[in-house]
Amino acid sequence: MPAKKPSRPWRLLYTTNGSVTDTKHRSRPEADRAAAVEIARIADGSSRVVRIRIEKWDTEAGSWQDAATAYPTT
Repeated sequence: MPAKKPSRPWRLLYTTNGSVTDTKHRSRPEADRAAAVEIARIADGSSRVVRIRIEKWDTEAGSWQDAATAYPTT
């Protein structure tokens, strides 16, 4: 039986030197906006984040799946 879809099926994983934190979002555009805010903070030097990954909940697999790397971009 597939896992239930969470109310916030998108998440951002913020990697710093030594830890990973996450925030959950209701939609991809909401996650993209949050990533853009953090990327601006990285650019002005007020963030210690070195990597931002966007993931989406996969109901069939019952786990988070990598959707994109928002920072650094290649």
